[in-house]
Amino acid sequence: MPLPSRNREEPHLDNAQRLLCLVERLRPQLIGPTFQRLTELHLSPSHIRLMRLLRSEGPLAMKELAGRLGISPPSVTALTRRLAATGLVTRRPHTEDSRVVLLELTPAGERLHAQVVEEQMTRMGQFLAGLCPNEQELLLNLLERAIRAGEERLEGPEGPRPPRKASG
Repeated sequence: MPLPSRNREEPHLDNAQRLLCLVERLRPQLIGPTFQRLTELHLSPSHIRLMRLLRSEGPLAMKELAGRLGISPPSVTALTRRLAATGLVTRRPHTEDSRVVLLELTPAGERLHAQVVEEQMTRMGQFLAGLCPNEQELLLNLLERAIRAGEERLEGPEGPRPPRKASG
């Protein structure tokens, strides 16, 4: 139920508060047993993003991972240290350039990533099931448009922002 409007001059603030409340209510619907395991392993969403990239792209150099994730190389090092300590990724030298270290998922990392994806897809499907196909399409289109506008605001007129520190 929408909150009563308190700010007639800036109704977008009421909508922002409503969106924040909705996101907070949505979060428990999206967290399942696999995500509980991630918490136990002290893994953050940034760790999952890195694993997703390794799963889709294969072994990557640390510098390339930093660029693809939009974070600094030291942040990638910190993320990979945790993933390596839990046996989810392995480091190996590049075959052509011994100065370059490649990261790749281990079989345990592959399994955990598959579990995360399966759980995410199930939970998202359950969430969307409350809407008819046309409503799902409308929701996704509006969400894409809002996210695209936010990304453009973040990039600003000077271009993309410099890499940031990863959470985790």
